[in-house]
Amino acid sequence: MTTPRGPQPFSGQEKRLRLLAFVRQDSVVRVDKRVEDTAMVWPHLLVIEFIAAMLWFIGLFIISAAFNAPLQDHSTPDCTPNPSKAPWYLLNLQELLLHMDKGLAGVIVPTVWIVFMMAIPYIDRSREGVGIYFTSPNGKRIAYFAAAYATALTFSLILLDKLLKDHGYIQFASDNFPGGKQLFPDYIIPITTMIVLSAALVLLVKIIFHGNTREWMIAVWTGFVCVYLVLTIVGTSMRGPGMDMYAPWALPSTHQCFAP
Repeated sequence: MTTPRGPQPFSGQEKRLRLLAFVRQDSVVRVDKRVEDTAMVWPHLLVIEFIAAMLWFIGLFIISAAFNAPLQDHSTPDCTPNPSKAPWYLLNLQELLLHMDKGLAGVIVPTVWIVFMMAIPYIDRSREGVGIYFTSPNGKRIAYFAAAYATALTFSLILLDKLLKDHGYIQFASDNFPGGKQLFPDYIIPITTMIVLSAALVLLVKIIFHGNTREWMIAVWTGFVCVYLVLTIVGTSMRGPGMDMYAPWALPSTHQCFAP
C-alpha cells in the first residue's frame, strides 16, 4: 500500500526557470561573427588608446613649451579691452549677436537647433546603413555638397551684411518698412534667411541627389557643423576693435588695451 506524496521541499539542486519577457522574433538581431574577426578590449583597444593619449600629451607639452599663452594684462577699472571677446567656443554666438536680436541669437536659435538635433532619431527611424559613415557613397557626396553650400553662404551673408550696413541700406529699410526699426533687421531678415536657406538645402538634396530622409538629415547636420565653424573662425580671426570686420592678415592686436 502506497501513500500519496505531497509537494517535496526544494532541495537546492533543481533549476528554477523564470520568464523575463516576451520578445518579438523580428526584433532580435543575430550577428554571426567569427572569433578570428574579434578584437579584444585588452590588449588591442586599450594599447592603441594609451599610445594615442601619450602622443597627444607629448604634442600638447611641446606646444605649451614652445609658445606662450596669449594672456592679457590684469584687469583694471581704468582700462577696457577692445574688443572684449567671449571664449572661442562661444564666439559663434557672439558673431550671431552682430546680425540679429540678442534674444534670438543667444536663446531662440540655439534652442531650436538643439531640439531639432535631438529629434533626428525620431524623424529618421530607418535602420539602413546604421554605423556606416554617411550611410552610402551618395550620403558622402551629399555631405560634401552641404559643407560647401553652408560654408560659402555663411561667409557670403556675413560679408553682405557688412556691405549693406556700411552703405546704409539696412538703416534705410528699417526706416521705410513697416514694423519699426528693430523688427525688420533684427527679426524678419535673419529668421527668413535661416528658414529659406535651410529649406533650399533640403530641396536641392532631394532634387539633385534624390536623397531620402536619412540623406537630407546628413545634409542638415553637416550644414549646421559648417556654420558653427565659420562663425567661430570669423569671430576669432576677423573681428577687431569695436567688433569691426578685418582681413585675417590685417587684424589689429587683440591683446592691447584701449582706455575709454
